[in-house]
Formats: sequence, C-alpha cells, structure tokens
Amino acid sequence: MLSSRFRQTAIQGTVVHGRKIGRKLGFPTANINSHDEQLENGVYGVRVLLNEKEYTGIMNVGVKPTFDSNVSRTIEVHLLDFVNDIYGESLECHVLFKVRNEQKFPSIVHLKQQIMNDILYVKQTFKRLKSFNENNREIHAL
Repeated sequence: MLSSRFRQTAIQGTVVHGRKIGRKLGFPTANINSHDEQLENGVYGVRVLLNEKEYTGIMNVGVKPTFDSNVSRTIEVHLLDFVNDIYGESLECHVLFKVRNEQKFPSIVHLKQQIMNDILYVKQTFKRLKSFNENNREIHAL
C-alpha cells in the first residue's frame, strides 16, 4: 500500500485549462502544468497542498488511451470532496501510493466505473492511513 518509493515524490505546478474530459465524466480534475518524469503512467493516491491547506486526491499521470488521443503525457488530480475553481493556483502533490497502472478501457462507461472504484479505494486507503497514524500517536504518547 504505502510505499517508501513514493515518500519523496512530489509534483509541483500551476493548474491550467485542459480538455475538460474529467468534468464531463463527473470527476473534475486540476491539470497541472508540470513536466515531471519521476512517475510511470498510472493512478496514484496523493496529498495535495493548495493555499497552505492539505487535501486528499487521486492523480492520473498518462496519455488518456481510452480516448485514442494523441495527447502528450498529462498530470491531473481530482481533489476529493472539493468544488472550487483553482485555475492559475499552484499545487504540490505528494504521492503516497499507487492505485493501478494506466489502461485503455473498452468504453467510457467502463472508464467511469473504474474511476468510481479508484476513488472509493483511495478514500478507504486514506481512512486506514489516518486511523493508523492516530493509533501510532497514542502508542508514542504512552
């Protein structure tokens, strides 16, 4: 789950306009203007710093193969339980764990279902991490 490989991986950049595919699917994303090559294409659980506040999110790194596009590699993050317009803002995404590799889906319906599953997995994983950290603090306080 939590990999030491990702402990120092952070991606920084400015939120720019994209093709709005995530929004059309019901999962708006912040496209990050970054040419970071640290990560392989895939989906990741991330902690995001925005205006000195921390959020949890799910980040996609890749070329969107389901859309048969000739898009260059993009980095986009969906902030969980977040609805504000953040174009032009700076984000710092700290990668905590990998959810899955990038893949091409047979249809948009399959992609949407997988995104919903990925978000559920990320929320559950962050809940377990929070519980672990709280229990760990209690042990150290003894």
